[in-house]
Amino acid sequence: MTTSSLPPPPGAGEVLVVDDFRDTLALYDTLLSEEGHHVRTARTGVEALRLVDQREPDLVLLDVSMPGMDGFEVLKTLRARRGGGPAVIMLTAARREPDAIEEGLRKGADAYLTKPIEARELLARVRAALESHRLRQLLESQRRDHIAMLVHDLRHPLSSLGLVAEVLESEEMSPDERRDAVATIRSLCADMSRLVDGVLVASRLEAGVFSVEPRTVSMAEIIQPTLSTFGPLATRRRIALSFDGSGEQLLNVDPPKLRQAVDNLLANAVKFTPKGGKVRVRVQRDRVEGRPFVVIEVADSGPGIEEAAKGTIFERYRQGAEGRAAGGAGLGLAIARGIAEAHGGSLVVQGSDLGGAAFRLSVPLAL
Repeated sequence: MTTSSLPPPPGAGEVLVVDDFRDTLALYDTLLSEEGHHVRTARTGVEALRLVDQREPDLVLLDVSMPGMDGFEVLKTLRARRGGGPAVIMLTAARREPDAIEEGLRKGADAYLTKPIEARELLARVRAALESHRLRQLLESQRRDHIAMLVHDLRHPLSSLGLVAEVLESEEMSPDERRDAVATIRSLCADMSRLVDGVLVASRLEAGVFSVEPRTVSMAEIIQPTLSTFGPLATRRRIALSFDGSGEQLLNVDPPKLRQAVDNLLANAVKFTPKGGKVRVRVQRDRVEGRPFVVIEVADSGPGIEEAAKGTIFERYRQGAEGRAAGGAGLGLAIARGIAEAHGGSLVVQGSDLGGAAFRLSVPLAL
């Protein structure tokens, strides 16, 4: 029996093989060990459960037909563990046992292999199962990070709302002060609404159910509300916000959704541009594979995007070091790209002549 206490090397996995035939155990042990996996073996169900208690493996290769405690009992016991037991449980059974295989899958097995198992198939199935497990772990980690950031971002406006409510309740206020307090409340509610809307859009994009309802609108209908929203913020931060292009251009887009994408890009630019910097929104026409597009470019004089981060910056729940330091749920750029692609367009990032980053969002022109 192999009982290494060392963790598996990178790219490999911790595998427990359970079978009552010594020759089968020896064969699987050799094949999987040569592939780089750490392998432990057990000849009985009781021994298998003891080894799992010592250290839970990533994958269990479990024979159905064993004397005493058979594979089904082991499977049931493992799946009853906290968290559902080992991430992957693969059954092995003879070809003459199709009913056993079906029963095992109903009881929580992830896959099955029929004996005799070819070496290449065994290694490929184990490799694929472990890779899927690692991808699920990565996604869950990103989700947890996202939830933590979302809670953090919601806490600030909620706390601020509480403070404003206390002021309104406990102090005599002039009409101007009361109007300012009401404006603050509305602004904080809008911030929270944007966060919640972002999460909903990201969820729809991830589920593949996000859609757009295009109609013909002018560029001004998209750009002017965005400039009006972020103009005062840019002024307070002493950032020169400019627009270059024509607002008369006609687009075939879903206005609310495209505005959300442009808002996300402009919010990103203003956030990362230092005081005294520049942010420019430019509109240009282009053709892609013979089709007319309009490109909305949002450029800034901020720190730019490191080359290594350009491959991941549009992923959901991902941020660069600068983004994480500044806060945010890590959804804005992913949502903007998803909206662009839902329109049949694209979103890319490149260096800006202003010294920072330039995000170029393309959407179809109205024909």
